Amino acid sequence: MEAINNNPVRTQNFVITGMTCANCAHHISSALKATKGVKEATVNLATERARVLVDDNLTDEDIIKVVQSAGYGAIVNDKKHQEKIRAEQKRFTQRMRIDFIISAILTAPVLLAMFTEMLGFHGLMIFHNEWVQLILATPVQFIIGWRFFVGAYKSLRGKSANMDVLVALGTLTAYLSSIILGMIMGISSAIDFEASMSVITLVLLGKVLEHHAKEKTADALTSLMSARATSAHTSTGERQIEEIRTGEIIQIYPGEKVPLDAKILSGSASFDESNLTGESIPIVKSEGQTLFEGTVNLDGQLTAQVVHELSDSTISKMVEMMSEAQSAKPDIQKLADRISAIFVPVVIGIALVTLALTLLLTGNLIIAITHAVAVVVVSCPCALGLATPTAVMSGTGLAAKNGIIVKNALVLEQGQKIQTIFFDKTGTITTGDFLLSSFTGSDNEMQILASLEAKSKHPLAQSLSLERLSEITDFSETFTSLLEVSDFTEIAGRGVSGTINGEKYFAGNAKLMADIHAKVPETSDTVVYLAQENEFIATATFTSEIKAGTKAVITELRARGIKTVMLTGDNLASAKKNQAEVELDEVQANLTPEEKAKIVSQTENSMMVGDGINDTIAMAAATVSVAMASGSDIAMEAGDVTIIGNSLGKIPTVLDISHLTIRKIRQNYFWAFIYNTIGIPLAAFGVLSPIFAAAAMSLSSVSVITSSLLLARRKLEMNIKI
Repeated sequence: MEAINNNPVRTQNFVITGMTCANCAHHISSALKATKGVKEATVNLATERARVLVDDNLTDEDIIKVVQSAGYGAIVNDKKHQEKIRAEQKRFTQRMRIDFIISAILTAPVLLAMFTEMLGFHGLMIFHNEWVQLILATPVQFIIGWRFFVGAYKSLRGKSANMDVLVALGTLTAYLSSIILGMIMGISSAIDFEASMSVITLVLLGKVLEHHAKEKTADALTSLMSARATSAHTSTGERQIEEIRTGEIIQIYPGEKVPLDAKILSGSASFDESNLTGESIPIVKSEGQTLFEGTVNLDGQLTAQVVHELSDSTISKMVEMMSEAQSAKPDIQKLADRISAIFVPVVIGIALVTLALTLLLTGNLIIAITHAVAVVVVSCPCALGLATPTAVMSGTGLAAKNGIIVKNALVLEQGQKIQTIFFDKTGTITTGDFLLSSFTGSDNEMQILASLEAKSKHPLAQSLSLERLSEITDFSETFTSLLEVSDFTEIAGRGVSGTINGEKYFAGNAKLMADIHAKVPETSDTVVYLAQENEFIATATFTSEIKAGTKAVITELRARGIKTVMLTGDNLASAKKNQAEVELDEVQANLTPEEKAKIVSQTENSMMVGDGINDTIAMAAATVSVAMASGSDIAMEAGDVTIIGNSLGKIPTVLDISHLTIRKIRQNYFWAFIYNTIGIPLAAFGVLSPIFAAAAMSLSSVSVITSSLLLARRKLEMNIKI
């Protein structure tokens, strides 16, 4: 839970029902933002979701009432309500499809009669009878089309105007003019029931296709969820994964999916991680290594200990991050929001002008009404509201297929602007697995250092564990137990201190030694110094390998004109060695976490890549932050983007997906606007009839979603293999 201005706030997600266009989403968002206690609200038309940041004293029911007062429905989007959400979505989908089928059955004979007569065939003349048309049109207009009248009423009651207003206004005008002017006043040319029927049928067809396409854009989330196993082998037998808790021991057999994130206790096997990382080459894992939920054990039997329960598992976090990203709005959508807010009133104004001018020029009220109705129908702004969210959904889905989880949709917009990328060293540029290579000191001093570092989570400290030291021949018999440490203190960016046998000791880097005035020998290696008060005692030297393929990543980024910088708390000489190996543009060493953050914050259009707790401050200061999923949970929470696995080769892919998504959004806006830009003048001049106007309007939405689907299905071949 966060706090803003000392008031506790929380984030809640809702499923919104009843939205039909961009104006609906804008209206709900405005209503929520105008509510006292709501700090932030984002409503996404494509996902039909709302994400609301509210004061803790504002209940979910309060938010739901605000949405309902705006004329829509809302359901809390949590595990408790999933069954209700699915039932509501299924009911809505079935109702919409049934309505379309009935509408199509009633409309088809009238349209067929019209087109066959144009071709000289007069066998369906019964459907030209105005009474037959009235009988067929009335249920389409007032039963099938009732949803548009309800939506229009709710929208107008909320002092807004959405797509339903345009559809209701256009079809009702065509229907009533057919009765009043055609049947009552006897002007046969005014009978245009087929226009009102066709518009409703085609709008519903567009909605059915649109809904189906929306489901396709959400396929990435569905495929992630389907990657899960349903049960696991435990000491008490096979159990559902929802029942298993952190720390429990499980067995994983060949051919099975890993049921939950777990650490291998014994055994070795090859794992297919392609459904999470996008990499097709199996990875061999053995004792001590972490297994990701949903990956497939290809060939070995393992015993492992669960490290994350279902709610905190890799897939759960991926789904949560993707859902957040798909609910957010990039800045590029602000233009669409502003246009949507005034679009319907402007369209109605254009329609009234068309009506007046056509009547003035032709003196024919029927023609004037037909042109005005066509203008209203062709202008429905569905495509405008779908342009950004469907592209964002596809972009995040494409990223997920390639082992990249986008948590913040703004990344998709800002990623294309990145000019400088900062890398942490340990666990990011290097493997993060350190090995003690030498120690200048006595066995007792080695034992003191290991005892101090046993309480730290730093990678160097973990390299001094009894287990790791026992693997090294030179140190395997030095000592077999640790000393008791009291008054232990971890000093951020410097090291640790503690009391052993009544004596105060310090272990850390050169900065810590300078703080306590202990003079240490200069070195170009990665080291930990041991000192007592102001007296230097010993030096532990470590080696760590550069990650395979890192140089290729740096070379690729440089070819794109991006500056690469390594930020590290290690000494400068050691950092320079790493710089030479991978050909980084720049390194800055001996930095505290705060100093890293200051450097990053002073650089525009920057990306920070890290994997540790000490990287989170710098990551928060970057324009875009990238966390390696092999690192800490806190780093994953801080990152705008999480890379599943340990591959820096995904960094260029993050930038590529950003470019592709923004390009797709711009293409979508082109499709959204081109139909209106061409369609409105054609409708106003009578070139486009209401029937074809409805078809064009529906086609614009389908075009936008189809365009986004092409992004989701794109094959990326730019990953640098590591």
